[in-house]
Amino acid sequence: MTQDSSMFRVEGTDVEGGKTLRLHGVVDEHADLSFFGQLKGRVQISLKSVRRINSYGVRAWIDAIRKVPSGVEFEFIECPPPVVDQMNMVTGFLGRGKVASFFAPLACGSCDIEQDHLFSVVDCRAKGNKLPSVKCPKCGGEMEVDDLEEQYLLFVRES
Repeated sequence: MTQDSSMFRVEGTDVEGGKTLRLHGVVDEHADLSFFGQLKGRVQISLKSVRRINSYGVRAWIDAIRKVPSGVEFEFIECPPPVVDQMNMVTGFLGRGKVASFFAPLACGSCDIEQDHLFSVVDCRAKGNKLPSVKCPKCGGEMEVDDLEEQYLLFVRES
């Protein structure tokens, strides 16, 4: 399954036990989200390459995710900060889906390195709904989330 538009596309690959969909681009008025209504079985949806979601895109996303057939098991992986922001602000953004992994923006106070780091929801829950520690690749110091951690991780407690 491959859908394409100038700013948004979906690539699908079969994997053991189901399918992985990779979403790319900007979720806006041009994004074709009709694939949600066609999902079957077990599906992982990678959002790593979603750069941005505008207000029209959020409305379209909510409408589309409500059309996921009832027997479908789906989870979101590699959710970037723009998607995490929407998950935290918009009720129903995930539909019945669960988040397995997400990126958080980290910064090192010592050497000004900034990077997005991939975290597992399971690991965060095991740490009391906090991010596991990450060492700076340059100085080895402790990196900190470049946001209010408790607010950024709202979805971890609620999903």
